[in-house]
Amino acid sequence: MTLPSLIENHKKQVIVSRLNKVYSTLGNAFITAKEHEGEVDSWNLVDYTQSTEYENNVLYYILPYMKTLKICKNERGCFPDISYGSIGTTSYGVNIDRSDYYSKAILNDGVLITALTHRNNCTNEGSPCAAIRVDVNGSNPPNILGIDLHTFLVFKDRIVPAGAVKTLDGSFYENRGDLCTAHVVYEKNLDFIKDKKCEAYK
Repeated sequence: MTLPSLIENHKKQVIVSRLNKVYSTLGNAFITAKEHEGEVDSWNLVDYTQSTEYENNVLYYILPYMKTLKICKNERGCFPDISYGSIGTTSYGVNIDRSDYYSKAILNDGVLITALTHRNNCTNEGSPCAAIRVDVNGSNPPNILGIDLHTFLVFKDRIVPAGAVKTLDGSFYENRGDLCTAHVVYEKNLDFIKDKKCEAYK
């Protein structure tokens, strides 16, 4: 194996390790938040298209139970000022830093975290309260959804990786990279990169 291949494999393993770590941290913070703040249905969550107030975002309830370096709320300064790419043919192209729809923060290990809130009356299947995205290597490239930017979905009783059973499905999400998170969490690899898409995890 050549040196560039070794370096590339190391980078992939760092992504796998960091994503699994943040998944565990998120899950624990979510449990603690519910213990202290009540069930999700009682949180004052509002769809991001109707409110950009930090107090209406799911991170407002979860971040107090995570170790953070910086909380930007809905302001700039926690994400790189770039438009994120997608792993496949469906464009993503979102500049998270410039969008006030997203609440944002930097965790103490350098992971960037953001969330879009959808509703407070979520279920445990098919209707998440919010989507949380994490850039596991901070502002460093490649800044691509499905490689270093990953998605978790907040349901009534749990947080799960996008692409897990009964979360998201369909070619739009497959080709954009949303569903890759489940593959990284459960398979512990990024072998899907060569296919430039991720199907829902079975």
